Amino acid sequence: MTAGSSDIDVGTFGFLFYRKRNLFIFKAVRERIQGMNYIVLDLEWNQCPDGKGKENKNLPFEIIEIGAVKLDADRQYVDSFHKLIAPQVYHTLHFVTKELINVTMNDLKNGDNYEDAIKEFIEWCGEDFMFCTWGSMDLTELQRNNKFYNIPYKFPYPFFYYDLQKSYSLCYDDGRSRVSLETAIEAMGIEKEDSFHSAYNDAKYTAKIMTAMEFNKVKIYTSVDTFIIPRTRKEEISINYGTYGKFISKGYEDKDDLIKDSYIFSAKCFLCGQNTKKKIKWFSGNQKSYYCAVRCELHGLIRGRLKIKKSDDNKLYAVKVLKLTDEEGIGTIKQKQIAAREHRRERRKKEKEKYAKELPQ
Repeated sequence: MTAGSSDIDVGTFGFLFYRKRNLFIFKAVRERIQGMNYIVLDLEWNQCPDGKGKENKNLPFEIIEIGAVKLDADRQYVDSFHKLIAPQVYHTLHFVTKELINVTMNDLKNGDNYEDAIKEFIEWCGEDFMFCTWGSMDLTELQRNNKFYNIPYKFPYPFFYYDLQKSYSLCYDDGRSRVSLETAIEAMGIEKEDSFHSAYNDAKYTAKIMTAMEFNKVKIYTSVDTFIIPRTRKEEISINYGTYGKFISKGYEDKDDLIKDSYIFSAKCFLCGQNTKKKIKWFSGNQKSYYCAVRCELHGLIRGRLKIKKSDDNKLYAVKVLKLTDEEGIGTIKQKQIAAREHRRERRKKEKEKYAKELPQ
């Protein structure tokens, strides 16, 4: 994939086609592009030292260090990149930042300005590459900082990347749990030569994990960045990873409009696209999460989870995951439904009691 392009290479991401107004991607990563590099990226950032109430709402986290390692298509070391950034918004380190990182404000004052550093970084990345990070926050903050400084760099859409923290869990754990970078380094027996919480050192450690792990086993499981969400139904994203499918909706101004959209709450089989039979209809676990269970005649039991999130431009959107499951998995959904009912019953009871107390005697 060319990171600066708005197109998706079919050879990389599988078969692509439009059906009515929907974009369907049936395989996230089928084959790598010949010569594509991996950019293993880590960032350090600062926040308002005087508390959230006084922060710049357009830049809650200001990037102060960029560290990256370039690996080739075989995950072998090619080059590295490191820049300290001179702060332009927050000129004092937040106490948490000061405790974590290994640089001082004096060090940062001698750094590059953000615009020059990021332009040099983009040039260093090259043409055909995929970003790889430990966790999902770095690319969000990179895009937010670029937006703040009006950096004219067009990220791809959809924006696929590798969350190596997730990849590690898929390789060596249950796929859901997440461990720290240091914990993974220790578990893999990689020597700890440098301190952590330095963008450059953490990028090097992350690259070492990527090189050592059984990456080809989990290569298909890319992540999708949602700093930019679909603008229309045509741009909505559906991905089939084989064992589960992910759907990302367009944005809505109002939550009621999102909830009323029957398309979002449909539960067709992500493998064959056929209608399914409801076992447990969609129900709310809380104000932001919904669950369901269905059966496909061809592929069996499927459980669904839908989360409502807020985009950077304050629009609400849904991320829906449909996953193959078994009777035990259906039982887990059923227990969630029972717990949700009990919670609503208890809440209504308390509301009635409160109302009764407020009535004049």
